[in-house]
Amino acid sequence: MSDITTRMQLPESSLERIERDGDDITLQFSKVFLVQEMEGAFEDSLWTQAVNITLVNCEIDGEPPPCPCELAGGDFMDNIYTYRNHVTLPINWRGDVGCRLNVAGSGQRCEIRCDDIRSEQLGHPAYLKHISK
Repeated sequence: MSDITTRMQLPESSLERIERDGDDITLQFSKVFLVQEMEGAFEDSLWTQAVNITLVNCEIDGEPPPCPCELAGGDFMDNIYTYRNHVTLPINWRGDVGCRLNVAGSGQRCEIRCDDIRSEQLGHPAYLKHISK
């Protein structure tokens, strides 16, 4: 049985809403692109899906982006690791974690640091195409 890895791409992601509940924030993405990589395969596959990212006990540096918006990219930080423009799903991290969001078409950036970050994939992913490795 082959291992399958799913990477969420930040560029071109559609950030629909940002919900605040005290010090917690949920980033609601109406559409992200997912690259599924299967070990030993000649091609990967591209999918789209809605995803929520919940950040617990947050501190924000910069203004949160106006929603809805498209992202040009960003980073996910997992303690000493930084993932530029993508992150492997599912996310369930604790410690010095967070994300930086870059809004498309503007120089606006927002950094969110938190103690806990987790992802939730909503509904079923929709297949788009196979892509060469």
